[in-house]
Amino acid sequence: MDNLISVFMNYKLNRLVEYGVTIFQQDSPFIRSVLSNYFQTYIDNYYYGVFNTIEDENIYNRKNLKTEFMGIMEEMLYDYQNFEGQVSNEEFQNNKKTIRELRDLSYEIVKIDTLEIPNREELPEFVHQFLLSNEVFQHYLEGKTEKMIRLIRETYTNENKILSYENQYYQIGERHFVERDDCVWYNLQHSIRSLDVYRKGLVGKVFEDERFDFLKTECLIQKISYQLLVNFLNHKENKKIFIDLPSSLVSRGSIDERILSLIDNPMFQRNVWLSVPYNTYLSNKNAFSDDYHFAFMQDFRHINDIYQKTEGIYNEGITHFLIMLDCKEDDRDFFQNYKNDVMSILIFEEE
Repeated sequence: MDNLISVFMNYKLNRLVEYGVTIFQQDSPFIRSVLSNYFQTYIDNYYYGVFNTIEDENIYNRKNLKTEFMGIMEEMLYDYQNFEGQVSNEEFQNNKKTIRELRDLSYEIVKIDTLEIPNREELPEFVHQFLLSNEVFQHYLEGKTEKMIRLIRETYTNENKILSYENQYYQIGERHFVERDDCVWYNLQHSIRSLDVYRKGLVGKVFEDERFDFLKTECLIQKISYQLLVNFLNHKENKKIFIDLPSSLVSRGSIDERILSLIDNPMFQRNVWLSVPYNTYLSNKNAFSDDYHFAFMQDFRHINDIYQKTEGIYNEGITHFLIMLDCKEDDRDFFQNYKNDVMSILIFEEE
């Protein structure tokens, strides 16, 4: 199963391409490929904060998008030189012209993606006025305005269906850390209704069974992905999210491939820290790479030299966060007052 954010973005990419061939009033595999390159660049920039040609700045704005489109255009033109002599000269020149022309058209089409449409009832008139006000669209549309309105309404309806999804049986539970409003711990909680105390206990026992670690983690990842996406679309800032990566899903020096598939998304990777017991890391060091955020968890109740242990975790150079699960009461001041420019210690608030 793919990450929910990636599924949503693939749908968005396909819709933007459909807008492109409708407005351009030409369609071919070549045209769709060129449009896909421009629109994927837009998605990388706007949604993921990933820039392909700008090195010193990762802020999305129209100026930077234009620079990115110029860069991807030059890459496509350079790569297309390999087709010289393989197609007729007329087709070769026309396709180079198309690459350039679609850059400017794509730059305008992405405005549709961020339209703040009041509601479904007002959509036709709202979109109609938007299309009329854009000189570039008016140059191309020539009678295709109504089709564009239908396409945009279809996209609006489908995206709202996705974003209204709810799961009545499982929810995200939150725990907070002492004096860290920018960080939050998420776990999966169930609300499966039971007929009696026995069945309630049985549900809880099954829910904690290690055999279901992947299914629970999958559900939690998808629910977090959904929340990240909704927050982004509603212009809400996300906190640093920490979740448990069960040790059963880390073995033989690697993380379960099914988990890697679920978290293979820049928006998820940017906002979520996978948290594992420190001993799990020590047994599987090859599983941990710079592609993801990791945090270590450690119970210090039975550790005599907490200073050496903490220093050893810091010296691994893998994480910026150590989650202190518990400790002797006399050691609590050390963790609460720990200061380091690289690694922070997170302490759960009492429940």
